Amino acid sequence: GVGGARHRPGPPRDADTSRRMQAVRQAMCCRGLPHRIQPAAGYWQLPTQGKSCAVLAGTHKNIPAGISSARILDHFWEISLDSYLIPKTKAHFSFSKDMESNVNTAGKHLGKLDADAPGLANTVESLLNLRFIQDQVKQLLDLNPRIAAQVPVKDLPVLYVLESLGLNPRSTFKVLERCPELLGEKEHRLQSRIDNLRKHGLGEGRLQRVVVHCPHILNLTAKQVNNTVRFFKDKCIFTGQQVTEILQTSPNVLFEKCEELEYKFQFAYFRMGIKQAEIVNSGIFRVSMEELRQRHIFLERLGRYQTPDKKGQTQIINPKPKAIFTTTEDYFLAKVAMSSWEEFDTFKKLLRREEMEKELENQEDRGTSAEQSDSEEDEELSDIEDEGLSLVK
Repeated sequence: GVGGARHRPGPPRDADTSRRMQAVRQAMCCRGLPHRIQPAAGYWQLPTQGKSCAVLAGTHKNIPAGISSARILDHFWEISLDSYLIPKTKAHFSFSKDMESNVNTAGKHLGKLDADAPGLANTVESLLNLRFIQDQVKQLLDLNPRIAAQVPVKDLPVLYVLESLGLNPRSTFKVLERCPELLGEKEHRLQSRIDNLRKHGLGEGRLQRVVVHCPHILNLTAKQVNNTVRFFKDKCIFTGQQVTEILQTSPNVLFEKCEELEYKFQFAYFRMGIKQAEIVNSGIFRVSMEELRQRHIFLERLGRYQTPDKKGQTQIINPKPKAIFTTTEDYFLAKVAMSSWEEFDTFKKLLRREEMEKELENQEDRGTSAEQSDSEEDEELSDIEDEGLSLVK
């Protein structure tokens, strides 16, 4: 060496390269996580204490006790997903600050319950196995923070029930977004309600469409559904096939009172002269009673609709009920009523005034009839008293 300094021969080149590569791999796995992180206020504590550590599902990487659930999820995305779901060439996933706030929100909802790392990791892994994407997992945790401490295989049967129906992850997420309370339903209840809907004709294809567009239908008991079906068959004389069509096209009828449904049916049947087969396809059960009356009476006063006589004949050609009730207001005015929006708006105001005046008249008539009945009772009592006095004399 120079100046008499002694030079120690370095390790072989291959061994040095091997150590550097090993250090790089460890750095990529750990991503700079320290061996011990003190939990911040509001973070969940792992149930393990001291030197105990949790092992993420599907990995052998240790995470120290006291780390926040959001960081656990961060680590899970970086390691577990890299291990068996995502090619090494792709960028690592990482949860944003929104995820951390979601998890902290979940902690407030859970109260004393703690979210341990394996449970949280299993939840995320189970959702991923159901082909949910990262953003959907975040939103599911936001919809129901309690699932952060649950394993979907055991405590979220709705995910697997909907998957068994043939719904893809996007449709399943749409269902849960519209009706998040389904996340807490039991499997036997959901399956019983689905079986009952199938019994009423909502088979494959039909049932999936109904559940996606009206997921709250799975919150209804079999008794509620059966009562509505029985009403349509007994009171409205619909056939079983016609009831099935109504349930498919207008599932909202299951949430309405039978009195309101009967009023709509009678208005369409007697006032408009529409028969059962046309009522099924008319869409009257998808609109409010107010809109039903407004459109019909407006056409009637314009001379564009006429109630058929006893033989079902009219002097004009009535528009199809479907064109009246299932179209937008713009289409209805332009193509069916052939009128302007201003004219229709003025008509609706006048119709409301007429209805209010009619209601006042009815109240006055009821009050007058009540007074008359009271006076008649007083006269009868006085007559009885007079007869009694005459008998005493």
